[in-house]
Amino acid sequence: MSSTPPLIAVYGSSTIRPGDAAWQLAHDIGRELALAGAGVMTGGYCGAMEACSQGANEAGGHVVGVTVELFEHRSSVNRWVHERVHTEQLYQRLEYLVGRATGFIVLPGSIGTLNELFLTWTLVSVSGRAPAPIVLLGTHWQRFLESLHDPDLVRPELFRFVQYAATSAEAARLVLAASPRPQAHATPTSAS
Repeated sequence: MSSTPPLIAVYGSSTIRPGDAAWQLAHDIGRELALAGAGVMTGGYCGAMEACSQGANEAGGHVVGVTVELFEHRSSVNRWVHERVHTEQLYQRLEYLVGRATGFIVLPGSIGTLNELFLTWTLVSVSGRAPAPIVLLGTHWQRFLESLHDPDLVRPELFRFVQYAATSAEAARLVLAASPRPQAHATPTSAS
């Protein structure tokens, strides 16, 4: 019997660069996840996606990059991706990321990252996909979550679907502790 390791989707900004604090955070979470035996899945391009992919790759982890035709002119696939899944439309890319991952880590980012966060959060909260942990990594998320608290709009029970982590080590621990256990698969045998 063999088991499939957890596959954690990591969302974050495409505009960060080496030397930025957010770059180091993304690199560190990729490394932490790989050292814990998990694969990482990103959008496959630059910024946080590249930093996370590099960290995971350097620690011996498997890296999946989910690319989309819309962004092909903006950037090439980063060199740390082992498995590329190319989609024709942004909706297909999001569907693949949200559907295949066993857990999610959200790094600092702009509207694309917020789109990924809110889509994932919505689907998890309404059972639109299997239960999965969502961990927000970075100090600004605490203020962001506080700003959303409004009992008439964003009900308090919805916040049970997201967790906050201040460090990469904490984020990796939280997401892997709550990720669904890998399914065991029988090893194929040849017929005699």
